[in-house]
Amino acid sequence: MKPGPPKNVRPISQQDNGPRHGTDIFMSHFVQIGLLFFVLSIILPFLFRLLGFSKSPRDKVRGIVEYARKRGYTLVNPAIEGAMNSSLLEMAKNPALRNTVHASSDISDIEDLSNGTGDWLAFTCRVGSKEATIFNLSVTPRNVHGGQDIRYKVAKIKAPGLPQFSLGKNSILRKVEDVVGKLTGTPAIAVNVDARQHPEFAAHYWIRGADPAAVLNFLTSQKIRFIETAGCNGILATNRNYLVYHEDGVLQAEADFDSFIARVEKIEANIL
Repeated sequence: MKPGPPKNVRPISQQDNGPRHGTDIFMSHFVQIGLLFFVLSIILPFLFRLLGFSKSPRDKVRGIVEYARKRGYTLVNPAIEGAMNSSLLEMAKNPALRNTVHASSDISDIEDLSNGTGDWLAFTCRVGSKEATIFNLSVTPRNVHGGQDIRYKVAKIKAPGLPQFSLGKNSILRKVEDVVGKLTGTPAIAVNVDARQHPEFAAHYWIRGADPAAVLNFLTSQKIRFIETAGCNGILATNRNYLVYHEDGVLQAEADFDSFIARVEKIEANIL
């Protein structure tokens, strides 16, 4: 009598394919991950283009130029429009592009706006009865080594003869700058409004100016109330020829420009 197979041991044909089953699971997950990466490779670039994250410098220039043309605004450097489709070599040889006007050159004496870049791509428009120049500006922070540039949306309104001052909301950064100024012997001259008449303004805003009496004479109660309620989160400043408003951020999409210019129009109507 021939011996049978050992007890509790199934024939090979009936044994579980454990190793092969594990491999199948691994391959299934591998395929799913591959499909996920494939789908993301299609969707993410589309989303980045939609949100404007992947625009090349040339595309950004073209977008601002086309916005200005669409709204009927005037480029500060009109030659840029004709050179948009030129090669880099052709642009380097273009004499009209060698002498570009920098929109911040005549407001560089205003705090935070000196030694900026990117202001060659600017346009002018009417805000109320005044002419304003609109542009982006990248500024390297003072006394910061290796720090990232701060990017500002800037509007300068032609308005000669104003008292020179700067005004904005209180922040930790401003308080630190005040302390540093005192320690280095160069404190900013504070302009103090009457806290009894304007308690909210006195509590949440700062003003600096070389001639406090002239600044307070210019900033009437009506103007102070406008600043309190306007919702402008940037800095309002002046020099000999301009009223300047700047806030953090970058002007890129049409909606960005439209909303920023609308704020500038309100400032012109209520401050000037």
